[in-house]
Amino acid sequence: MNGYPSILRQFDYLERAEQFYEAFYDLPKREPPSWPRYFMLCHAIELALKAYLAAHGATAQELKDFRHNLTALLEEAINKGLSLSDTAQKDIKALQEAHEKFWHRYPKEDAKPVLVIEQF
Repeated sequence: MNGYPSILRQFDYLERAEQFYEAFYDLPKREPPSWPRYFMLCHAIELALKAYLAAHGATAQELKDFRHNLTALLEEAINKGLSLSDTAQKDIKALQEAHEKFWHRYPKEDAKPVLVIEQF
């Protein structure tokens, strides 16, 4: 993203976060877990956290280095002043493993429980 004005980065991330959240909201609710909805919500959270960090000075490379780690993004955003309830923080962290390991893309081989996203 050389030459890409950093001031625009935060708005691009936020716009995409809103689009993915809207897609999550608009997809029909099905028997949990609804994997497309799960992905849309997790990705919206990831992008919103990256938008917050971009607004607080994170570079494109720094955002890229977080990859899909919701917990690391959340912790860094909180360190930069983001205020979220303990419950919201706990819920976002609960999505971490499924999001980072792409459980929404392929069936899992183990019997680990999956957080149901309807609470969001």
